[in-house]
Amino acid sequence: MDENPLATNALSNDFLLEEMRELWRESDTVWEECRNQLEFGGFVSADYVEIYQHLVQLQGKVTTFLEWGSGLGVVAIMASRLGYEAYGIEVEPLLIEHAQQLSERFGSEAEFAEGSFIPDDYQWGIEEVGNPSRTNFDTRAAYDDLDMELRDFDLVYAYPWPDEHGLYLDIMRTCGGEQALFLTFDAREGTSLRRARDE
Repeated sequence: MDENPLATNALSNDFLLEEMRELWRESDTVWEECRNQLEFGGFVSADYVEIYQHLVQLQGKVTTFLEWGSGLGVVAIMASRLGYEAYGIEVEPLLIEHAQQLSERFGSEAEFAEGSFIPDDYQWGIEEVGNPSRTNFDTRAAYDDLDMELRDFDLVYAYPWPDEHGLYLDIMRTCGGEQALFLTFDAREGTSLRRARDE
């Protein structure tokens, strides 16, 4: 008798979830050891369980995944282990170094690039998206290092600070792919999944 592919996939994801719990624990350990370093000043972890569940639901519907401000790379690593072609962009080299170590440790093929996730050709208008205080507009975009453009990604994930929501959505609307999905996490409102061009 043939196995039910949906049941097999569910069992596979349950097994992977246990592995990902270990990833989350290890990333917490890195954070505890390094949190006083300047490079970790803006790092905040998301609700990884919620994000993992979204990634599982989107399996087979999207292929390319990008994590903006990837930090320790946890979400990109999860996406890679779930079969996505996964990438992360991070401005801090030390965080990328830790992300690459975690990626190797957990058998992920996620790639990480140093720089800004804001495309170089993005035109920022303060009257349209406000004045986000934590966003760095002076760093070169990292897309060339990935040999990709923002519009090449089917799914983009970000954890915006409260004053960055408008900016992030505007970047996706103007530079993202027409059918691209935008997954965000907010500590107050949880996760949100939308097609940015439809907003």
